[in-house]
Amino acid sequence: MLKLRLKLDEILKEHNTTQSKLSQVIEVRQATLSDMCRNARSEINIPIVEKIANHFEIKDITQIIELVNVEEGES
Repeated sequence: MLKLRLKLDEILKEHNTTQSKLSQVIEVRQATLSDMCRNARSEINIPIVEKIANHFEIKDITQIIELVNVEEGES
């Protein structure tokens, strides 16, 4: 089964920044970014993804989101 996966944790490492710093800059709760890093959200908030893309100057959505194969019963 295919599932969407946000790659926010990878983006933060690549840009040597933290959830806390990003939270302050884009004005999104740190807890929200934490959930996004852990892929613990069932919905994607497009305005937040746009803020992240704009902040990091990402122009290719595949740098933020990917489809991954997940076995039944996995999350």
